[in-house]
Parts: sequence; structure tokens; C-alpha cells
Amino acid sequence: MREGFRCLGSLIVPASYILAAIAFVFAAVMTALGQLWVSELGNLSTVGLASICVLYVLSGLRLRTFGVPSLRSVVLAVLFANAFLNSYEIVYGLSFLPPITGTELRTIILWCVMVSPLALMREYLRFDRRTSIPLISLFAAVWVVWILCGFPQYYVEGYRYSPILRTSDPFHLSLWLNYSSKAIFAGFFASLLAPADVFRSLLSRVR
Repeated sequence: MREGFRCLGSLIVPASYILAAIAFVFAAVMTALGQLWVSELGNLSTVGLASICVLYVLSGLRLRTFGVPSLRSVVLAVLFANAFLNSYEIVYGLSFLPPITGTELRTIILWCVMVSPLALMREYLRFDRRTSIPLISLFAAVWVVWILCGFPQYYVEGYRYSPILRTSDPFHLSLWLNYSSKAIFAGFFASLLAPADVFRSLLSRVR
């Protein structure tokens, strides 16, 4: 039985990486064509899709360098990529927290549950001062600018806050602040996986 799972994992892991690469290319092409949401995935942004593809593969490779079995590495990698999306949603949701009702409370609890797999991966993550701090600081700076602009939303008229910084096109600005902040936040999550160590490990195997 154990040998069967090992063989299954040896097939699933490379196949999942190939699918992630295809999804990343698809997201890049969609972005270039101006199609910025994937309706088939619940209107997931193309930046979000590309980010989870990169984080999935990178986290899977990181786990393999620690000798984590194939199938377990796949599950943890999926959970890590999903934790990135939900961490972003927590920051986003708490930026304009509405009056707390049962629905909002349940949503916040579910977000926290979906982020909890980070605790399972803590031994494989590394906070690098040279990359993690600058990236999370840049993310915070973009978020502050967004709030100072009134935290406008692309498909919603008006502002969440009184705008302090003025712009002639707040709604397109909100789109790019959303996209850039998500990409930077994904970069922060990637930095926790020590990508340089992952690439060195891959190169050593090739040699």
C-alpha cells in the first residue's frame, strides 16, 4: 500500500507542476489581453491565479528539499497557496470592516481557518530580513496609498473613506493598486519559502 502511494505521488507531483505552468501561462496571456478576471474560477483575478501557481510549485519544491513525501507535499503546497489568497482577503476585509453580523463573523472565522495551514508549515518557512521585510513594507505602503486615495473599488461608485490623495481616475487606480498589492504580497509569501535555497537544491540535483 505504501509503495502504491509512493508511485502515485511520483506521477501526481510532476503532472501538477505542468498544470500549474499551463495555468500560469494562461493567466499571463489573459492579463496581456486585458481579461483580468477568470469567471470560471469565481472571478479570481489573473494576478491571483498566476500567484498561486508560482507559490504552489515553489512551496512544493521547498517541501521536497526537506524530504516531505510526494502526496503530502502536494497537499501542503495547495494549502500554502490557498493561505496566501485568504491572508490577502483578511487584510482586504479588515480594511473596511462592516458592522459585524453572523455572516461577517463566519466569514472571518473561515478565513482564519484557511490561513491556519501556515502553522503546519512553519518549520519549512524562513523570514528573510533582506527580502521579506522590504516586500511586506512595500505591500503596506501600497495599501496605505490605496486608503489615502479613499480605498475606491473598481466596480463600485464612491469611496470607502474620505480621499486625502486626489486622482483623476480613482477606479482604474484602484484596479492597479489591487493587482500590484496582490503581486507584492505573493512575493512576500514566496520569500518565506527561501527560493534561493530551492533553486540551489535543484541545480545540485541537475549536476
